[in-house]
This record gives sequence, C-alpha cells and structure tokens, in this order.
Amino acid sequence: MNVPPSFWYGFYNLVCIPLLYVGMQVARIFTPKVREGIRGRVGLFRRLAQARDALEPGRRFVVIHCASAGEFEAARPLLGALKKRLPHLKAHVTCYSPSGLKPLSRAAEVESYSYLPFDDRRSVRRFLDLLDPAAVLFIKHDVWPNMVWAAQARGLPALWVNANLHSHTRRLSFPFQGMNRAFLDRLSAILTVGDDHALRLSRLVNPGVIEVTGDSRYDRTLERMAGAASPAQHLPEAWSQGRRVIVGGSTWGPDQRILVPAFARLKSDFPDLRLLLVPHEPGEEFLTDTAAYLEAYGLTHARLTRLNGTSPDAEVLVVDKVGILAALYRSAWAAYVGGAFGHGVHSVLEPAVFHLPLFFGPKHYMSHEAGALIQRGGAWEVGSPADLEARLRLLLHDEQAWKRAAEASGGLVQNGAGATDRILDRLERLLATDRTDRQG
Repeated sequence: MNVPPSFWYGFYNLVCIPLLYVGMQVARIFTPKVREGIRGRVGLFRRLAQARDALEPGRRFVVIHCASAGEFEAARPLLGALKKRLPHLKAHVTCYSPSGLKPLSRAAEVESYSYLPFDDRRSVRRFLDLLDPAAVLFIKHDVWPNMVWAAQARGLPALWVNANLHSHTRRLSFPFQGMNRAFLDRLSAILTVGDDHALRLSRLVNPGVIEVTGDSRYDRTLERMAGAASPAQHLPEAWSQGRRVIVGGSTWGPDQRILVPAFARLKSDFPDLRLLLVPHEPGEEFLTDTAAYLEAYGLTHARLTRLNGTSPDAEVLVVDKVGILAALYRSAWAAYVGGAFGHGVHSVLEPAVFHLPLFFGPKHYMSHEAGALIQRGGAWEVGSPADLEARLRLLLHDEQAWKRAAEASGGLVQNGAGATDRILDRLERLLATDRTDRQG
C-alpha cells in the first residue's frame, strides 16, 4: 500500500512522539542512563545559543550526529579532514546517549558538541534556528525523522553517512517500511558501507541518492592502530617470543567456552601455542571463574597485573586490565573476537589491521566487515570448540594457508581506507549545489 508521506509525518508526530515521550518519563524512574540524558538536556538551547555566539565570523556549523561512542569513533576522521579541507565550516558534534557525551568532552578534535534535542518538531526547529548549520550528517544508524524533514524544508543538505542496513533490519518489513521510506527518501545523500547495503536501501529510496563510499571506521582504525603501543610495554617478551599466540579479544563467558577447550586440545600437539585472554569486562568474579575454568582443562595460567616484571611459565595469560587490547593484537598469530554469542561481535577491524586470521561466533550480521572478511577468506564463523579447533589446526599445519588468511584479513582494511575523503567529496558537491541554488 502506497501511503503518502504526509500520513507518516502526522502519524510520527501525533502518535509516535507522544508515546516516546511517555515512555521516557516512565523509563527515567528505573533507568539511570535515561534519567541522565533527560537532565543533560536541561539548558540545552541556552548552551547552543552560546555556541552560536562563539562562532568565528565567516564560519558555519555542520552538525555531525553520533548516537554514542562507537559512532563517534567512526566520525573522528571526518572531523580532522573537515577542518583541513573546509576550514570555513565548524563541526558541531551531537550524541543521543550519556555514554556518547563523555568521549566528545575529551576529544581534542571536537570544537563544539551537545546532546541532540528530542525529535519533536518544536525542539528540532529551535535547534536548527540557533545553529543555522550548512548541513546535517547522521552517522551509521541514528537518523531522526523530524530532523530530516526540517532540514529538507530549509533546503539544508542532510546526509546519512556509513549507512548500514544489515540483512536482519526491520526497516524493510511491515509496518516500518512505509515510515522509513517517508523520511529516508528526503535525505540529500545516503553513503553506504557496501554494495549489499546499497541494494537493500534502493528498496526504500531513490537509488540516485545512494553512493557506496565505504566506512570511515577503516580510516579511524588505521589511525588508532598506527599509534598503538608496542606489546612489549605490556607483555613479558619472553612469554610470547618464538611462540604462536592466539589472542581472545573482548571475550565473554560463551566465547571462552569455545576458545579454551579448543586451545586445550591443540596445546598437546603444538607446544609452542600460547593463549592471551582479554575479557571484555575483567571484574574480579569473572576473572575467578575464568581461572577455575582454565584449571578444569589442566591449563597453567597467570594474571597480567600480578607478574611484577617476571615472565611466567604459563600457557594462558589473562589480561586483567582494560585499554591495551590494540597493542596486544600486535603480538598475535591469530585472534578470536568475542561478543558474537551475545549482542554482536566486537571490532574485527582492529586485529585485521595486523593481518591476523580471525574467528568469531555466529552473531555478526550487524558487522559489514565481519561478513566481508569471511567472504575474502580472512575469517571464519565458529559455533563450537570442535569448529574452532579444526580451523586452527589447519592453519597450524599449513603455513601457506595461514599466510593467505593473514593477507586477506589485512588487505580488507587497506582496501577499505579512503572513505573519509569520499564522504567529504560528496558533502562538498552538495554544498556547492546548495550555494548555487541560493544564489539563483
């Protein structure tokens, strides 16, 4: 059924927005994060007026919206490149959740930031009136209907950047398809991470606004990994030297129930193997449970922070501190990336930078790069200890197979670089068109 966009505009503002407002008021009673987000928006428009007043003469804002910390990481290359290529523009970075606000306040490249207002018409209108941006960019998932409609009404370019429409999306199913078409089709450009995402989006919007530019997270990951510390700063060199180290990165309980049994069976045949476990949340209870689990398989183990500069004669080293995983990937021969037996796989780009064969569980459909790594032969999905053992055993026996997987993994990241420039190219073209239209 073809429902006119005006229907969805009314439905969203007369039904969805009031329901969202009531839901937030109820959720604030029970959920500290929601409560913090509501409190954080008190005085928002006063702060936006101050940001406008502090804007240097001759410059205009570009709003870059990142729902939370992950999206902000993807936007960081855009901030630096925007300042160099378009110095007359000043990025105003917005987020929706409190967890997103903290990294904005600490990042040196962020000149101006705030919460995005709630998506009711009055708040959106005040936001755009105060900042008068030259364009609005939405990063990855968090595209808000009234912000899109208001930008279109003002003739402002609105871009969906790193657009990701995965195979399990509800945007294409009833009743969400009509609503999503009503506002996504009003975007000036949709810049997707891959061809498959572009194909799905073409079912919702005019294909002429879609362009495959890639994902700016590749550029950000290359930046971060280039600056990652040497593993020698964290690991005893004698423990890993001359050994094939498997890193279990950002692991949870279900991941360790796959990884530890597979490693234990391989260890007897390959005595040079070592396992470096890096839990996603290394709390004391989880670390104690991990130690007991390792002992049940007869594996010797040690905690990183308890080494005191000594080199342990342990088969498994458990990392009981956070913030050093990127450096530890440098020491690896292969990596297992956690999370894919829960909400979704964690970053596979970080280990891929170091040309590592990768393994992860089945829940990776939201990670475009995980699927691309599997297709290239640089990664494998595993569902059991036996699956993982068989894959690792092949690579341990066949060095050429390991090299092919390593090259495929690293090649994906190298080939994916450059999305930042392609995104800014499209933004520049839209801004030039907008200037021409205004002058005409």
